Amino acid sequence: MVLKVSSVKLIQGNTFSEISARNGENLMELLRENGFALTAPCGGKGLCGKCRVTLVNGSVTKELLACRSKVEGDCTVILPGAFQGGEILSDTVRGDFRLTPRSGFGAAVDIGTTTVAVKLFDLSNGRELAGDTAWNAQGSYGADVLSRSQYTTENAGGLELLSSLIRRQIFGMLKKLCAECAVDYEAVTEIFVAGNTIMQHIFAALSPATIAVAPFVPLSLFDEGKAIEAEGKTVYLAPCVAGYVGGDITAGLLAAELAERHEKALFLDVGTNGEMALGGRGGFVSCAVACGPAFEGAGISCGMASTPGAISHVDFEDGEFKFQVIGGGVAKGICGSGLIDLMAVLLRLGLVDESGLLLPPDEAPEGFERWLDEDENGNGLLFLTDDDSVYFTAADVRQLQLAKAAVAAGISVLMKATGTDFDEIEALYLAGGFGTHMRADSAVEMGMLPGALLERIVSVGNSSLAGAQQALLSLDRREKLEQIQKMCAYLELSGNALFNEYYPAHMSFDEEETEWN
Repeated sequence: MVLKVSSVKLIQGNTFSEISARNGENLMELLRENGFALTAPCGGKGLCGKCRVTLVNGSVTKELLACRSKVEGDCTVILPGAFQGGEILSDTVRGDFRLTPRSGFGAAVDIGTTTVAVKLFDLSNGRELAGDTAWNAQGSYGADVLSRSQYTTENAGGLELLSSLIRRQIFGMLKKLCAECAVDYEAVTEIFVAGNTIMQHIFAALSPATIAVAPFVPLSLFDEGKAIEAEGKTVYLAPCVAGYVGGDITAGLLAAELAERHEKALFLDVGTNGEMALGGRGGFVSCAVACGPAFEGAGISCGMASTPGAISHVDFEDGEFKFQVIGGGVAKGICGSGLIDLMAVLLRLGLVDESGLLLPPDEAPEGFERWLDEDENGNGLLFLTDDDSVYFTAADVRQLQLAKAAVAAGISVLMKATGTDFDEIEALYLAGGFGTHMRADSAVEMGMLPGALLERIVSVGNSSLAGAQQALLSLDRREKLEQIQKMCAYLELSGNALFNEYYPAHMSFDEEETEWN
């Protein structure tokens, strides 16, 4: 039987293209194979509802989930707008270091679970020539590292596919930067990559399967300056500490120069995982907690990434909810920093109680009826926009509650395990885009971060990229990075008695019941 081939026209922003498809072919798979990555936190299982596209077939126009749709004849598919690049956050931790000059050009790369950032440098003088950032092309295979690890083990050729996808994306971004700067792509000889342990494994085409199951041991820690060859270039990967404390953390500690300080500091990078380290020049104790994708805007009813249309900050003033919307205009959803603000506001107003219950209209304080409703289970439902298109549910509160408790419990475990009091901590360094845009006072108010450190919280931007940059340009800093790995002890929290004690304590939103030490 010969399957009919149909024409699928794709519209994404101002970009138009056309591809061929076999009738009955899954739309998500078709888009993936042709390089059109959609947000799919659930990995295409039909659970998250985030891969929504608009299908135009003749006179019929409808919204549908790409992962649950098949091509049935010639049609037009309207995709969400493409990510156009954004701010690369690294200048806040740019320190002085001795350049190791050599001929040619090099690149520093941060492979985040959500985004990828690339910078191009002249190796002879250390000058930054250009930079770019984009959504990680693996995003349609799951929002978190475990989803992607699972894809590599459950699908034949899955590892090869995700590895080639991220390599193609990085080298494509690098070629674009070279073209913009009139640099011969072949003259780029060295690349230094930092990312979490699973992202580095996938880039290196190493199976992350052993990281996903106890005892969570990776195939490689990328230590002792090991490098791989890719596209004729020498690629170094930042040394990792453990399966869930990766090269992004060692690179961040390098960039923030924490291993050279007498005082203790707490370093925290929160995303789908919360990776953290506590210490100083005498060494570090590190751990990782599973936050889930809530802080990335995934797994939340109207959650979205930090793109135009996302509510990034929330206040309640003069009897009204006030929003900052990325790019201005109409709110389409809410991203991680907006969610943290929203939780803090709802707790302040008494619309969420100490247990994490979003109150229905008949139980909430007076004056909020216009925003509140009740779902089919009698739980509260909060509408944030006049057209009810952006809303917040009891289940959303629960996702944020689980995530904040995990981060807070991880901090408590490190404090207890090292015998550290808050007055001994010089600063709490928040790394990554989420940590940079999040209001620290909101995170404290919802119980994710300790109030005792509020005045000592410092955002350091993309310290993973900054550390990769230092290790690319300076052999001294590269050697220091390897030393930092050896200075980091790792505390596994799976089955850890202290973590099991602190985690439920931090579930409460009652400050008096929450234990930090």
